[in-house]
Amino acid sequence: MGNKAHVLLFSLIAPFYNVAFKSQLKNYRSLLKEHRSLLGDDIKSVLDIGCGTGALAKAFDELGYRVTAVDASTPMVAIAKHNLKESGVKVVQGDFFEKLPFEDNSFDLLVASYVVHGHKIDGREKFYRESRRICRKEVLIHEFFPNRNLLVYVVEFFERSDYRNFVPKAFEELKENFPIVKDVRLSSTTGWYLCRCD
Repeated sequence: MGNKAHVLLFSLIAPFYNVAFKSQLKNYRSLLKEHRSLLGDDIKSVLDIGCGTGALAKAFDELGYRVTAVDASTPMVAIAKHNLKESGVKVVQGDFFEKLPFEDNSFDLLVASYVVHGHKIDGREKFYRESRRICRKEVLIHEFFPNRNLLVYVVEFFERSDYRNFVPKAFEELKENFPIVKDVRLSSTTGWYLCRCD
């Protein structure tokens, strides 16, 4: 799926995604409580790329980080702004397929949840380049890990993602783009890839 079609799809389904905001927030809070120690102690600023409805950005904000959230979809940005209006999170519109509106080395940590698998290899390479440009220290990619979950396969088929090509070789692909990569399985279907930018 091309990037314009991808943005259009997520613009159309944005209201349905928002139904899951509270459960996503609860899940991200739990994951950060359990695994925050895996992140560097010197992390102060966070950029959430493909922030969707803002659940992950809010979970980081609650822990005291300076958080900026960005998404390419206008409806997703509007929903995230609504969900995050009482937080300290700054929400902006931007697309990593083009240069994002941030200076080089602007953030200590870049996070992306279920973003990377949605794009073909050329889109993923743009994501990696833009991540390395913007991020000073670490990139946390919350993604699907190899699994045998039929429901995940079906949903990703209908979303027209590149799940089938990315997930089995994600670790090797990331090692080609970042000097250090660590993988941490979180569940039977998901995990974190922790990548160093320096």
